[in-house]
Amino acid sequence: MSQPLIKQFGRAVITGRIRLLSGLHIGAGKDTIEIGGIDNPVVKHPHTNHPYIPGSSLKGRLRFLLEWAFGKIRSDGHPWGFNEGANQKFEGADPVLRIFGSPAKREKWGFGPTRLVVRDAFLDETWLKEVLDRGLALTEDKTEVVIDRIAGKAHDRVGSRQTERVPAGAVFAMEMVFRLYDTGDDAKRDKECLNWLLAGLSLLEQDALGGSGSRGYGRVAFEDLRIRKPDGSEEEIGARFRVNRFDPDTAPDIVKL
Repeated sequence: MSQPLIKQFGRAVITGRIRLLSGLHIGAGKDTIEIGGIDNPVVKHPHTNHPYIPGSSLKGRLRFLLEWAFGKIRSDGHPWGFNEGANQKFEGADPVLRIFGSPAKREKWGFGPTRLVVRDAFLDETWLKEVLDRGLALTEDKTEVVIDRIAGKAHDRVGSRQTERVPAGAVFAMEMVFRLYDTGDDAKRDKECLNWLLAGLSLLEQDALGGSGSRGYGRVAFEDLRIRKPDGSEEEIGARFRVNRFDPDTAPDIVKL
């Protein structure tokens, strides 16, 4: 039986702001070791030296959370859709693979191209100007130590480590593009996937972005969310994305296209 034709239905553009409620660390890696230097620097723009949130970090965290929400976690730790190994069965309606894509053979499984595009999130211009005008730094250095379990204080044989973070209160401008395709259903399934994605933002608010989330890093809040629909109309999403319970069987009714 031949696969249905895939037609482009349109694009939905989601914009908003990401406000840090605690310090954020998305590491940049380090090639050299400096005496007295930062052990774990954050990723920064090569021209401005300002910290930013890579689109890959935001998209990867959303995928991780939605794989758990849809019960798609593999026992080998690989992402859902990583390959076509034993006992791997992918369906064309699979929301995770429709939203985030997969290296598996799309022509075989029928879920088509990746729907979600996540832009790098740079510092909000208003917030950035205010901070620079006040002469404040855009990052902070957080000192962490290993605790001696007997003495109950910093271990005297293990030195402290310095972690660079973007401080709480920082604001980033966010933009995501969701591509909708008609696979013979007037893009009905993709419209459902868009709403599940928006509910995924609520899951991220309850979790953490970046590293060391279990130690208080990376708590975020999404603000001023808006959507520009395929017909060009715009709508405020507001707090509707904050669902009380994520239902993997029924998409929430957050936006209508």
